[in-house]
Amino acid sequence: MLRIAPLAACASLAACALLAASPASAEWHRASSPHFIIYADQRPADLKAFAEKLERFDQAVRVARSMKDPPVGDGNRLTVFVVPGALDVQKLMPGTNGNALGFYRPRYWNSIAVVPRLLSRNWSLDAQTVFFHEYAHHLMFSDMRTPVPTWLVEGFAEFMSTAVIGTDGSVGLGAGAVHRASVLRAPTRFKVPLTTILGGDRLLTGFERVSLYARGWLLAHYLTFSPARRGQIEAYLDAIARGQPQLDAARAVFGDLGQLDRELDAYLNSNKFPYVTLPASEVRIGAITVEPLGAGAAAIVPLMMKVQIGLERKKRAALATDARRLAAVHPDDPLMAMTLAAAELYNDNFALADAAADRAVALAPNSAEALILKGRAAVGRAKSGDKAVTFATARGWFNRANRLDPENPEPLVAFYRSFIEQRIQPTANAIAALHYASSLAPHDMGLRMTSARRYLDDRKPAEARKTLIAIAYNPHGGSLGEEARRLIGLIDSGQVAAAAAARPAFPDPSAPGN
Repeated sequence: MLRIAPLAACASLAACALLAASPASAEWHRASSPHFIIYADQRPADLKAFAEKLERFDQAVRVARSMKDPPVGDGNRLTVFVVPGALDVQKLMPGTNGNALGFYRPRYWNSIAVVPRLLSRNWSLDAQTVFFHEYAHHLMFSDMRTPVPTWLVEGFAEFMSTAVIGTDGSVGLGAGAVHRASVLRAPTRFKVPLTTILGGDRLLTGFERVSLYARGWLLAHYLTFSPARRGQIEAYLDAIARGQPQLDAARAVFGDLGQLDRELDAYLNSNKFPYVTLPASEVRIGAITVEPLGAGAAAIVPLMMKVQIGLERKKRAALATDARRLAAVHPDDPLMAMTLAAAELYNDNFALADAAADRAVALAPNSAEALILKGRAAVGRAKSGDKAVTFATARGWFNRANRLDPENPEPLVAFYRSFIEQRIQPTANAIAALHYASSLAPHDMGLRMTSARRYLDDRKPAEARKTLIAIAYNPHGGSLGEEARRLIGLIDSGQVAAAAAARPAFPDPSAPGN
């Protein structure tokens, strides 16, 4: 899993905010870097420093995992919204979560993260750790080729979450997970057996789940740095990939699990965790630009956040009303025009969305997002029976967007879905577009499932199984994970026709507006 350089001194990460505070006179800016688009009410210098920190973390994880770093298009970078504090995060987060310090939504059309600029020091878990944990997941699932058990998925994310970004551009990995200390040092009577954490064969209780994060970090850290255990993570994953049950694989590779548990306790009690520093020369980052947004950004960006994050249907009409009001005040702002078009699409107001998309295209003719919105509005109009537009017209807009941003998965998926909405068989080109989009956005489990189902429909079980792996072993996979495991079981038992017939190939559960 990890390619670690020679060890350096021990370290720990103190609680800190992601961004330093800025004066009240700061204005909204947009930072663009190779892997991120960041919106923040920050001074340009502070925002650029933040973008550099995120890029260095991205590169450190890629170096540690020997990951490739293919170019990504404008539509395939992670969008990060920086809000003032934890309460602002919780107001934006779908559902109810009074403890959220940040959240991340992996989607093919616009992966987003919402993080606080400042946190009270009453929190034991800081915003940077939360973001790094989730982004480590983003990268792991972008490169997952074989099954990875839950404890290691979370243990790896915890390992990376404590990264320390040096002022010289270096990145330290292996710092202590101080936010897990209370669980790791809980009384012996509360200790969760290692066999439970490694078993992976039943649902865990709440405390067991928390222990999996904590003990998973400790085990991943120990196996990574212990000379006596070198190579065991790789051998363990190879055994699971060959079909060996998780606990059997652990016993075969790690040996006596009771002895391993005792070694972990001794490792924890030593309170000396090895730590490695990747020099700046190994975590080189690309260009970062920061640009001011328009005069109406203070009103537009909060609305754009709500549109991009998504709201339950009962709140969407009010959102569209607000968007229309702001669009009348800021008629020449392309960001506002695109926000209005998306808000109208959320409400199935396809004619109004089409008009807003026309405005967006006029204001930003080289924006792939504006072209995609125009195409989505055309699909909606055609599907509702509007004779003035056709599905072919919509596909023309998606083709234009694809030419502008070839590595953006959204127009590729929209092109494929246009055939489904039209209720006709997708062309070979459309099917190829779907699979390529899934390879561009492997972190989107819904899109992966749609791609896997398509492979099954076309009787390509090997490709389907490979696509299903990351869904099946995603600890947050839910019902999609259950379905993926069921389909893999059918494929492995030779029941490909049954797997293909188990459910329709559509719709894509991660489609915009769902």
